[in-house]
Amino acid sequence: MNLSPRFFSYRGNIHMHSRASDGAGEVADLVAAARRAGLHFIILTDHNYLIDQGEEGWRDGVLTLIDIEVNDRHQQPEQNHCLTLGVHDDVTPYAADPQALIDVVRQRGGLTFLAHPIDKASPFLPDTYPWTIWDIEGFTGIELWNYMSEFRPYATNKFKGLLISLWPQFFTTGPFPEMLAKWDELLLQQPTVAIGGSDAHARIYQLGPIRRRVFPYEVCFTAVNTHILSTEPMHGEYEHDRRLVYDALREGRCWVGYDRLHATDDFRFVARCAGDVATMGQTLQMQSTVTFEASLPAPARLRLIRVGEGVVAETRNARLSYVTDKPGIYRLEAWKWGWGKMRGWIFANPIFLVRPTA
Repeated sequence: MNLSPRFFSYRGNIHMHSRASDGAGEVADLVAAARRAGLHFIILTDHNYLIDQGEEGWRDGVLTLIDIEVNDRHQQPEQNHCLTLGVHDDVTPYAADPQALIDVVRQRGGLTFLAHPIDKASPFLPDTYPWTIWDIEGFTGIELWNYMSEFRPYATNKFKGLLISLWPQFFTTGPFPEMLAKWDELLLQQPTVAIGGSDAHARIYQLGPIRRRVFPYEVCFTAVNTHILSTEPMHGEYEHDRRLVYDALREGRCWVGYDRLHATDDFRFVARCAGDVATMGQTLQMQSTVTFEASLPAPARLRLIRVGEGVVAETRNARLSYVTDKPGIYRLEAWKWGWGKMRGWIFANPIFLVRPTA
C-alpha cells in the first residue's frame, strides 16, 4: 500500500504474551489471530524469556518477531517493565538496573520502550506495574497506550469485569491523560517515540458457571495497533523486512491507531517548507513558514499540539492545515465519536521543526 512516493504503511501489533510466560496460546495461535485481524507484523514479548528464534520469520503471511518484556522479578512489586526489541540476546541479567538494561540494548542495536508507564488500580484489580524510575536516559520511547491496562481502573468488581470482557468497545477511551502529559514532558527532554501495545494474554477466567476467554488475541489485534511507515516495501525476505520494522520504530515513523473504531491505515501527517517534506519522527529545517497537513480516513476531532504550548490548531474534519513560523515539537491527536462518546483514535509521533544552524 503506497502511502506516498517515499513511504509504505504497515499495521502491526506490539507487546503480547504466549504460553512461554503468562499468555494462553502458542506462537502459532498468535500468528493465526494476527492473520485474521489483517496485521502485517507482530512482536511477541514474553516476560523475561526469549522464545527460540526459530519461531521468527514470515509465518502464514505475518512477519513474526520475537523479543522480551524485561523486569526485575526479585523486585516487589514487579514494576519497571521494559520492552526490549531487536536484540537476539537474553538481556534479562540486566533487569535490576534499568539504565544498564537500556544501555546494553542500545549498544547491541536494539530498542527499549517503557511498558505501561502509568498503570492504574481498582478495588477488584489492585496490582499495577508502572514505571517508577525516571532518572534514566537513552531509551527509545514509551508505550503510550496499553490496551489491557486501560481496563483495570474500570473493573471495580467481578460483574463490571465481565461487562468489560464482553463489550470492551464501550469502555475504551484512549491513553490516560496523565500518560499524554508525561509524553509531552519526556519529549521536551529527549526524543521519545510513542507506540501502542495490546498486552494480549487471552487467558480463560471463570465467574460462577460462566467460563470465558477474556480478550482473545484476535480481539486485541483489531484494537490498539502501531502503524509504521517504511522507506521500502516489504517483500517477504525476513531480514530485510525485520529491519524495516525496527528502523521505523527507532526513528518514530509510526502512529498509534485504535483500528476497531475505524481503520487508520490511510492516515497521513506531514510538514512542508520550501519544497522539503517531513513526516512523523523526522526533523524539518525551517527556511520559511511551515505548513502542517493531516489527512484522515474519516472525519474526527483533530488537535495539533505544540509540545510545551498546547493545542495550536483544532478542527472537526478529515483534513487539517496549519501554517506556522515557530520551531518546536508538533504532534497530532484525533478523537472520534463511537459507541456513545468521543474516543481516542489516532496519536501521531511528532514532527520536529528547527531553525537552520549557522
